[in-house]
Amino acid sequence: MQSTRYLVVAAIVAAAIGMGGGWWAAQPDSHLSQVERLGAEIGCQCGTCPNRPIATCGCPFAAGMLTELAALADGSLDDEAILATFATRYNPTVRIKPASTGIGLLAWLAPMVLLSVGAVGVGALLLRWASSYEAATRITASSAPVDSSVAGSPADEARAIVERELEDLAD
Repeated sequence: MQSTRYLVVAAIVAAAIGMGGGWWAAQPDSHLSQVERLGAEIGCQCGTCPNRPIATCGCPFAAGMLTELAALADGSLDDEAILATFATRYNPTVRIKPASTGIGLLAWLAPMVLLSVGAVGVGALLLRWASSYEAATRITASSAPVDSSVAGSPADEARAIVERELEDLAD
């Protein structure tokens, strides 16, 4: 029962660390230029690449998208305006990372919250099973007839129970 409690606490701590690490990893790099940052956030829309970032995709379509991105960045537009332009020009799924507001924020947080709730639920279920198992073994142990001819070790008691059961089956 104690080990199950430790398991539940470990699951909660791991979920909290995972949520914090995911949030930290989602923060933009400040040392990169606007084209480098957004090139890593915009996915290639050529149809043959598996939505790779245009900064790392080597297809000609991604090169054209990078040229467009550079032209928009030279026009002194901010990141959100550039991403909105690409979403309008191509489709809303052009963003690799979801937005940090509204439904995009829900897309980031929902898996982490659901995993945390699931970990707590599994831990509670394990605690309930462990306590019901302990209660069942206490009831079984107290209601089992004691054979005075059996020595006191648990292995001998188990052997005697098995032998009685086999004798009952043979009859």
